Amino acid sequence: MSETIKGKIKDNKAVGLALFAGIYVLAYALGFLVSRFADNLIIEMLVFDVSATVFIWAVSLVLHNSSLYDPYWSLTPAVMVLYVGVRNIGNLNLFHYIFIAAFLLWSVRLTANWVVTFENLKWEDWRYRKYRELPTPLWHLANFFGIMMIPTVFVFIGMIPPFFLLTGVATPLSLVGSAVILTGTALEFFADRQMHRFLRETTEKKTCRVGLWKYSRHPNYLGEILIWVGVYLALVCSQQSYWYLCGGIAVMIFLFTVISIPLAEKHHLARRPDYKEYRETTSGLLLLPNRK
Repeated sequence: MSETIKGKIKDNKAVGLALFAGIYVLAYALGFLVSRFADNLIIEMLVFDVSATVFIWAVSLVLHNSSLYDPYWSLTPAVMVLYVGVRNIGNLNLFHYIFIAAFLLWSVRLTANWVVTFENLKWEDWRYRKYRELPTPLWHLANFFGIMMIPTVFVFIGMIPPFFLLTGVATPLSLVGSAVILTGTALEFFADRQMHRFLRETTEKKTCRVGLWKYSRHPNYLGEILIWVGVYLALVCSQQSYWYLCGGIAVMIFLFTVISIPLAEKHHLARRPDYKEYRETTSGLLLLPNRK
């Protein structure tokens, strides 16, 4: 195949999406095959999750693109929820189904947002490109653990409450968690929509200060944290004895406030002259009035 044809394939968004979809089908098939040997649901799902992540990582090395992992964040939790739900379908009630619907709405919306922003096989997240500047051994460690495996483990910890909810009891009180999930999803939807519109209409290197972004520097991250708070509340409001399964909230708050937000802040400060003033006057996460 000539370099010209290869270049056209890599530039084609539809080809890239089709390739990514095929890779994910294979990753999930491998994960389910390997997890068949587990005799405990939590261990089964962990083996599935880790196996699929390792497959994605291996293929990303071949494609020289770590952004292959990007949709994993929203797709895999939905796959696991559907699997556990179908496996226990005889025990599900209306409140289980409402939770599943709310959770899948979050997954579909976040994945759709990734599809919109995905350009082609040449595109890679700016954070991953930055890591590639590290010495080769450190880059491979950062790629496997920092970009892929650690987020997989963090999300898996957040997924433990739904496993208990879908294999146990859901009461009307679980609607509290479903409502929080819907609130977080709506927050992410409007934040992303406002940002996309701003980027389409602005050619200068200016900071977005419209809509939700006027009151928070990271309203999308706030929405994501609310998703995992809702996931926990859906379980603990129905089954209070599982109150100790709050690790998912803790690791998500850590992930966003200690890792993701500082990285994004440093990136924006280097690229946008007005970001320093925006940072000094606008709340970092919560939606709050501007500081003078």
